[in-house]
Amino acid sequence: MTKEQLAAIAVVLLLGVVFFVRLYRRQQEPPKEPPKPRPLPKTGKMRCPMCGAEAKVTGKQWECPWCGDSGWLK
Repeated sequence: MTKEQLAAIAVVLLLGVVFFVRLYRRQQEPPKEPPKPRPLPKTGKMRCPMCGAEAKVTGKQWECPWCGDSGWLK
């Protein structure tokens, strides 16, 4: 065998070893904790400042179903 053939075989073997080492390490890692679910936004009711109808509050935002006005709570 020539030097070039031996070098090519060595490179292929080295890449194979690196691949299997990375695969083995990935299996050894402890499983990650799943992300915690976010709490649902708080809902409530208030009076619309434009028309006085009952507006729906979700989180920090409100919306009036009657006149369509909306805004942010301070």
